[in-house]
Amino acid sequence: MVRVLGWGPVALWAAVLFLLSELQGAGGGLLAGVDKLVHGGLYFVLGLCFAWGKEKTGSSVPAVLLLFMGVGYGALDEWHQSFVPGRDVSVGDWVADSAGVIIGLVLFSSFSSRLRGNGRSPGEGTTTTGSA
Repeated sequence: MVRVLGWGPVALWAAVLFLLSELQGAGGGLLAGVDKLVHGGLYFVLGLCFAWGKEKTGSSVPAVLLLFMGVGYGALDEWHQSFVPGRDVSVGDWVADSAGVIIGLVLFSSFSSRLRGNGRSPGEGTTTTGSA
C-alpha cells in the first residue's frame, strides 16, 4: 500500500496540471517571460513529486526514467493544449516545463542524499540534544 500511496502525489499533481491546461486562454495576461516562470514552477513541483515518490517507496526506478516521464508529460501537456480554445503549443513552455522537472528532481535528490549522509531521513528535524 505504501508503494501506491508514495506515487499518489505524482498522479494528483499530474491531474492538477491537466486541469490547468484545460483553462481556456489561461496565462494570456502574463508579462513576457513570466509564463515561463509559472511553467517552470508548476513542473518543479512535478519533479519534486517524482523524487519524493521514488524516495518514499524505495523504488529502484532510475532517476533518468523519472526525468523522461516528467519531460514527456510536459510535451503531452503542450500537445493537449492544442485542442483547447485560446491555448497553443509552445516549445518555450515545454523547455520551461522540462527545466522545472529537472530542477525539482535534482534538488530533492541532492537534499535527500545529504540528509542520508548525515544519518537522518528527510523527515527528521535538525535539532540536537546534549549539554553545551
